[in-house]
Amino acid sequence: MKKIFITFLFLSIAWSKEVPFKVGESLKYIAEFNFIPVGQAELYVTGIEQINGNDAYHVSFSANTKGLANQLFPIQDRIDIWMDTKEFFTHRLTKDINEGNYKNSVDVIFDYDKFVAKTETKEVAIDFKARDSFSMFYYLRTIPIKENEVMSFSSYEGRKIVHYNLQMTGKETVNSPLGTFSCKVIRPFSDGKNLFKNAGDMQIWISDDNERLPVKIQIKMKFGSMMLLLKKVS
Repeated sequence: MKKIFITFLFLSIAWSKEVPFKVGESLKYIAEFNFIPVGQAELYVTGIEQINGNDAYHVSFSANTKGLANQLFPIQDRIDIWMDTKEFFTHRLTKDINEGNYKNSVDVIFDYDKFVAKTETKEVAIDFKARDSFSMFYYLRTIPIKENEVMSFSSYEGRKIVHYNLQMTGKETVNSPLGTFSCKVIRPFSDGKNLFKNAGDMQIWISDDNERLPVKIQIKMKFGSMMLLLKKVS
């Protein structure tokens, strides 16, 4: 009985461990497209909702061009994810992508009890807990990250199943409008090399402190790449 109580107590502490973000957290960024300032982006934890009976953080990402950039190559992207409140894998993903003449929208719901991912037109068998780019880096904010350790993830965003690896390659100092941060650098990793070539690939600079803020994010897009630099936290 004593062993059972100690085990239950340990699990209760683990499950109740505070994460470095909460409902209402807003991360606002300066957005650069191909190294030219073009607009702004925001990550916002909007609330906790239920998907297939599971509690999930609803996180919204928006990126918008402004001024001349919006006339030359308008970007109006909105991505919403619902990620598990305990293990931070994806329960649902919606995307509304508008980049110049390129348009794409998707709505994927993951039913882990039935081992399927569902869109409006098809079902795909899965044998993994999905982590898209955004649920992945919220997950990274909750765990200790070791240099050179390779971390493996899988995702499905409506087209095909993608298995990908990430690696912390070291630390860098990042200057942002919010201040100067020592950051752990996380990059895509494959076949013994650090890569950044496929649409959706991310490089992330996470602050090496208790808040583990994504201070800098580079996203590979259909035409070029977008760099996000943190300017405000609220």
